[in-house]
Amino acid sequence: MRSAPHLAALGLALAAAGCAGSEPPAELSGLWSAGPAACEAGVGVRFGADAIEVAYERQTETLFDNPRYEVERAGDNFRIRITYDLPRVAGGTRTVGAHGVVVLMRTNDGRIAPEMHNLVDGRTGAARTRIVDDPAVTALSLQPCGAHPWREGLRGRLNS
Repeated sequence: MRSAPHLAALGLALAAAGCAGSEPPAELSGLWSAGPAACEAGVGVRFGADAIEVAYERQTETLFDNPRYEVERAGDNFRIRITYDLPRVAGGTRTVGAHGVVVLMRTNDGRIAPEMHNLVDGRTGAARTRIVDDPAVTALSLQPCGAHPWREGLRGRLNS
């Protein structure tokens, strides 16, 4: 019976870890924007551990809460699966409901774009795939701002 508190503490720690986001992979570091003008203005998307946020002027707005990043394929042709929490409606059910899944991939021109975006009902497992006019596709079709390894390359520099 002495192990019951230990098991309860372990279960609580695992539940808390499951709710928290994860660190984004290095491929998604920095500011990502729709184009050079947006980059110059500091307007774009930042991938963080607690949220994926849109930054504009002096404000940020959350696009996706508690993202959990999973690198499916690394390297130049990477694929990153991001599972995120959908907002919970006040007065709604107390159980965890739907979540979103978006898979980002690097395009040939050095941008990122969603390859897939699903909304999944956590209770039934039913998935809805958006194909036409998906705002996530627009919001996450981005290019890196500033110096980025995809744009800079080695340019004749040797590793020291």
